[in-house]
Amino acid sequence: MYMNYPNLEYENKLREKGIKVVAGVDEAGRGAWAGPVVAGAVILPEGIDIPELKDSKLLTSKKRDYLYDVIIEKSLFWSVGIVGADIIDMYGISEANQEAVNKSIAGLKTIPEFLLIDFLPKKEVQIINNLPHYLIIKGDKKVVSIAAASVIAKVTRDRMMKNYEERFPDYGLGAHKGYGTKKHREAIFAKGLCSIHRRSYKPMSEIT
Repeated sequence: MYMNYPNLEYENKLREKGIKVVAGVDEAGRGAWAGPVVAGAVILPEGIDIPELKDSKLLTSKKRDYLYDVIIEKSLFWSVGIVGADIIDMYGISEANQEAVNKSIAGLKTIPEFLLIDFLPKKEVQIINNLPHYLIIKGDKKVVSIAAASVIAKVTRDRMMKNYEERFPDYGLGAHKGYGTKKHREAIFAKGLCSIHRRSYKPMSEIT
């Protein structure tokens, strides 16, 4: 059983083996109908304590924004990888998600010795430079560095969707962040699709 808040167990065990540069990785937006998939990668200092940090989906928007600033300030390195709806439609979400993850890792200013990744299907785990890694089920709920990456990815994507709402005001993107709500469904059937909708997903694929 995992606790409500993640801990440093995985990071500490790696450091006991002499592995010091550990990056947590997570993504946001996989199931959305519109907008990009965004991955975050974070390298935290040894023994860090970030009170109230947990899986970004369990936090309020206000708390995520606060923790985002804390993580940016306290992390040694952080990065995001962003892959848009056009690439998702062209290659599929598995390939797009893999690209976002690898972009986030490549964007770090140092090469991690080890990656802790929130669980992904094996077909999506062709990690850049063949870096050693663990895939951890419910990692964003168990592992501090993954939870930190989860917040970075989620806040980055949410802010992008709020900006998209200014360009495409008919869909309520700022509220539902591109996910499949009743209001979103009604809007796409009434207004048609905009350029950031994932046309390979249902119900968008049903609109001609």
